[in-house]
Amino acid sequence: MIYFFEQKIMENKEKRFNLAKELHQSGKITEAQEIYLDLVKEQENDKLYFLLGTSYLQLKQFDRAIEYLNRSIEINPNLPNSYNNRGIVFSELKKFEKAIIDYDKVISLNPKFLEAHLNKAISLKNIKKFNEAKECFKNCIKIDSSNPKVYLNLGNLLKEMKNLDGAKDAYEKAINLKNDYAEPYEGRGDILQELSKINKDNNQFELSIKDYEKAINLNKNLNYVMGKILHSKMMINNWEEFEKNLSLVLENTKNNKKTIEPFPLLSLVDDPEIHLINSKKFSKKFTPVLEKITKKTKQLNDVIKVGYFCADFNEHAVSNLIFKMLSKHNKKKFKIYCYSFGFKNKDNLHLAIEKTVDVYRDIREISDHDAVLLARKDGIDIAIDLQGYTDKNRVNIFANRAAPIQINYLGYPGSMGADFIDYIIGDKNLIPEDKSKFYGEKIIYLPHSYQPQNDEIKVSTEIPSKKELGLPENFFIFCAINNTYKITPEIFDIWMKLLKKVEKSVIWLLENNESSKNNLIKEAKIRGINRERLVFAKRTSHAKYLAQFKYADLYLDTFIYGAGATASNALWMGVPLLTMAGRSYSARMATSLLHSVGLKELITSSKKDYEALAIKLSTDSKQLNVIKEKLIENLYNKPLFNTSSYTKELEDGLEQVFNNYMEGKNPRNIYVKSSYN
Repeated sequence: MIYFFEQKIMENKEKRFNLAKELHQSGKITEAQEIYLDLVKEQENDKLYFLLGTSYLQLKQFDRAIEYLNRSIEINPNLPNSYNNRGIVFSELKKFEKAIIDYDKVISLNPKFLEAHLNKAISLKNIKKFNEAKECFKNCIKIDSSNPKVYLNLGNLLKEMKNLDGAKDAYEKAINLKNDYAEPYEGRGDILQELSKINKDNNQFELSIKDYEKAINLNKNLNYVMGKILHSKMMINNWEEFEKNLSLVLENTKNNKKTIEPFPLLSLVDDPEIHLINSKKFSKKFTPVLEKITKKTKQLNDVIKVGYFCADFNEHAVSNLIFKMLSKHNKKKFKIYCYSFGFKNKDNLHLAIEKTVDVYRDIREISDHDAVLLARKDGIDIAIDLQGYTDKNRVNIFANRAAPIQINYLGYPGSMGADFIDYIIGDKNLIPEDKSKFYGEKIIYLPHSYQPQNDEIKVSTEIPSKKELGLPENFFIFCAINNTYKITPEIFDIWMKLLKKVEKSVIWLLENNESSKNNLIKEAKIRGINRERLVFAKRTSHAKYLAQFKYADLYLDTFIYGAGATASNALWMGVPLLTMAGRSYSARMATSLLHSVGLKELITSSKKDYEALAIKLSTDSKQLNVIKEKLIENLYNKPLFNTSSYTKELEDGLEQVFNNYMEGKNPRNIYVKSSYN
């Protein structure tokens, strides 16, 4: 009788356990948890604790997951699945080193455990131990050479290693093994875009868009792919269904969906509130794992250590702007560090920056974790992010606090919306005070312009003729040499109206890629403008590019995302710049520059006024010449192109934020007085 009774209890437990597993497998995780919790009260069991821990992992309740997985391991230290899932929890928490220890334990218990090898490879990639990660992927392939997930993640590794051809091959293997697998189509799309830039192969760019479209059709829930499609089409000025796609992106952004990354959004909508909402959401993907920095014990008059973090110290817009400023820093008050993580090969500008700063660090090959530890060891007081959310960023360095004070500067024209970025450098024309609420950062208000300049920048003496550049003689040259993704149908409509109304005129654009060129010619034809009225400038060295501005009569700014470095280049070369002031940082860069150079009459506030002033200046040579003469004079007697005074003002701002921190105060808006004489 007693035996029968015990048997019934065991059968009942088994039924409840099986029911819990069925509920768990069908996605009813909380219902399964209730049964598991009841069962462990009756009998502690390693597998029950494993399932409980796994259920909490799936619900992203990581502390509870670790608690139960730890208990499973205590009962049975030889259960591989418990270590593997605890490793996954650590990976979710960005504690990759701890995760790798668990994956190694799994492999020691079961050398053929594919998921542990794969998880270890991904964790090694995430801490930038690329060669070790590659070896792990080789082990994965030995265990199962037909697993598409292995090749997807191998592609992700090779993409990060800039082995583009290898990454493309890996993604294609994943697709061949599982042709309805969305993620490798997205990965291959990323690679095809990069290859198209290197090989100048527009077919690859078109194919990348098809890959993104295939990915989103297979998985509607893929994060950010819809935004990639729209931005890619903007890169080649393919405006088919532009309004429909833009409406979808904006609706999803307002509804807190992960549809578009922050940078592409800047060129699509002039609304700093929407930019901030999207950036805040995006910033949550960067999870800090290191301990907080302990309070500084420095004295207020100690030298301030400033670290500039950048992937673009080679000849690039940012480097060209900051080079002389770096050399002007007051060495008695500041010690300047550069942390470089971009180009393998250094050009002359990069080498010059390396010699200019006090300490140069190449952090390309070290993990974000180790880069943070290095910056902390260096004692950096203020870490300046020159990348933001642009390509090649390493935001995780800032998420983990490389320094007690962290600043968003120059490279990303908008708010990063991140708790770990304290300040953004601006001015009252770039970020009006009534718009400061749309910035997650506090603002360091410089007195004139946010943008540094090199007032000794070299201009080539070798200038091609107009004929060589494709420019007609005796025509008015509207210049709009800027990245093609900034050209929206709306601004292009206005430009084509200008060409109609100013008969002997052409517009000078950037030849970014063949597809963009062909699409712009097609769009011009639709608007009644012949192909000959569009002239395309090829990319060249910065010195030659500057020299060619001598042929431009009027620079036409884009709006929504206007010109930044290009705008100051045009002004430096004596070319008047016409802009329309928008609401966002990205739509007000030229507004800031024009105020600082004393030409606010070239700032318009509506599309109607923009068009009217463009027509006026292009048909009234006397008025245009007056403005050109004023610009040439103001280059030398207005603050925009005075690098020394700008550097002093920036340093004043940095000193103020440092002193504010040393006094134990929270970040606040900083107002810098002019040092320009």
